[in-house]
Amino acid sequence: MSHDWAEKIAQQLLSRNLIQSGTCLILGAADTGKTTLAAALAKRLAERSPVGIVDADIGQSHIGPPATVGWALVDNPQVDFSQLVVSGISFVGDVTPTGHLLQLTAAIVQCVRQAAKAAELIIIDTPGFISGPAATALWWTVQRILQPKLILAVQRNDELSDILAGLQSLDSQLELIKSPPRIPTKSPQGRRSYRQSQFSKYFRDSRLYNISLNNVAVQTSRNLSRNSLVHRLVALRNGKGVDVAVGVITRWEPEKDIAIVRAPKIDIQQIRCLVIGDVTIDIGNE
Repeated sequence: MSHDWAEKIAQQLLSRNLIQSGTCLILGAADTGKTTLAAALAKRLAERSPVGIVDADIGQSHIGPPATVGWALVDNPQVDFSQLVVSGISFVGDVTPTGHLLQLTAAIVQCVRQAAKAAELIIIDTPGFISGPAATALWWTVQRILQPKLILAVQRNDELSDILAGLQSLDSQLELIKSPPRIPTKSPQGRRSYRQSQFSKYFRDSRLYNISLNNVAVQTSRNLSRNSLVHRLVALRNGKGVDVAVGVITRWEPEKDIAIVRAPKIDIQQIRCLVIGDVTIDIGNE
């Protein structure tokens, strides 16, 4: 049902020439069809030229691991989105925007700028974070920075009204889209299970790295004890501020100037900063 709806909406938008280049921002609550619509648009547009997809749904990530914004290039209209090759990630540090609005905004902007080097059109899929003043301020700020040419507001009723009230007179083209009925709602347990599967997939071929704390900066927004760092998610960031990978801390021994981090295969010599997040995960015994 949702796939037929997404194909129909994509065809309507393309027939009106609303999406040619620039940035398209898709807003909506959870389980309203945003990701399905983003995929349908990307596949149709990829028939003309490559399209950049930025996945900002940090709790239910399809591109890159949870707690990150990820982006990928769609250059084949037949592509299976589960098989997209991740082109880059930007660490937010948690699976919810709450308490991490600065990090999420910076991550979205960084991924859009990276994707814009490879594609003329960027589609941003967003989390279902739409309620309250913080959510309103977040999307107003993202619009202000990125100036998307098109904003697609996918809603069941009028749940986006507060956000849209501050966007209606701006230069971005605003399109209201009715969410399809009968989209299955994911349970909290289902969402947790999906995140765990995504983490397991990401760390499947990981290895341990010894990192000298003398050679890296350490960034954290919390007062953390040594014991609380074990199993904590951490970004491995290079000197240009790009997140090369996400890792999990397995040992933290500042008195020995050593941290041991499990992460996918990378060139550990290029890492200049460890950014400690607020998520702890257990990916099995070492």
